[in-house]
Amino acid sequence: MVCVRFFTAFLMLALFVAAASAYDVGIQVTVSQGTLAVGTNVTIVKDGVHLHDGKADAFGMVQFPLDEGTYFVLLDRGGYPRHVNLLEVSGNANVSYTMRQLVSYASAYGQITGPSGFSSASVGAYLGGNIVKRVAPNKDGYYIMSFLPDGEYELSYTADGFIEKRLKRSLFQPSFTEVNVALSKMNEPAQEAPVLMAPGTAQRQSVIEAAIIRGGVPVAGVTLFVETPAGNMEATTGADGIARVNAVKAGEYRFIYGNLTAITVVPGESEVPAGQEPPALEPEPEAPPVQQAAQGEGGGLAAGLVAAGAIGLIAAIAIILFAISRMGGNREKPPGAAREPQEKGAASQEKHAAHKRQHHKK
Repeated sequence: MVCVRFFTAFLMLALFVAAASAYDVGIQVTVSQGTLAVGTNVTIVKDGVHLHDGKADAFGMVQFPLDEGTYFVLLDRGGYPRHVNLLEVSGNANVSYTMRQLVSYASAYGQITGPSGFSSASVGAYLGGNIVKRVAPNKDGYYIMSFLPDGEYELSYTADGFIEKRLKRSLFQPSFTEVNVALSKMNEPAQEAPVLMAPGTAQRQSVIEAAIIRGGVPVAGVTLFVETPAGNMEATTGADGIARVNAVKAGEYRFIYGNLTAITVVPGESEVPAGQEPPALEPEPEAPPVQQAAQGEGGGLAAGLVAAGAIGLIAAIAIILFAISRMGGNREKPPGAAREPQEKGAASQEKHAAHKRQHHKK
């Protein structure tokens, strides 16, 4: 019991909120003589769905609670062809429609779906390959195209970014023919991935150029995030697709665009970028001293003369010392050394005398 009461209260509240959010729209129907079209059947249609049905009262009026938006109003009355009118609701309002018994033209009406906006959409009616009429749908894609002669038509429905749709329909007076169309979006051509390019190395105090290219075409107006030794910054590509950054400090300059990265290294003053080393020089043959002297290297010649003089001086000193040592050695011999020859001579004489005496005795 409690649940039933709760559900009833909730339903009443929902109906109250729905009724409070809707606008009160009164529709009055007249005929061509200005007479009130009492008893005319009025139907409200939205998105192909019949939302409300009503009958005009003694004042030719019928009231409907309608939300903001676009609706078709269908008027049906005995002895009259069906009339279709376009109704745009944005608040409480009263509108009036007139019905005519004789209608000498054909009409088409309906709704276009697919696009989110219809500012560029259009509906064209072609008869025998020639355009007869073209109308623009309203902001919700609803359209009515009237005053067409009888015939076999090709109806064209277009909107920017959507595939054109063409339908063949037979349109005859005094009928309103309903034609609803759903447009399909065009397949956007696949875009080539962008490419970020920057030099591998650059000289200090030069300008580093980083380029964004897509499909071989420079991309202008693209902002790159740049990490530099002096701090982070942003650089935007110009009409040539190039962003320029001054290489103020030595170090690594990292250019970032989305998931793309390019790095330029600026070496210090004592560093040589990889691949830019100077070519090795072959050693030059040494020139002989005379040739060097002839070429003006006087310092080497003077050094040679000094060295030669020093060697000669040392040799002279060595000779003098040797002579002195010889003379001193003769003076310092012991006395026995001087008498040794004399003793040897006396012994020889004594031996000779003994030999002679031995000979006389015989």
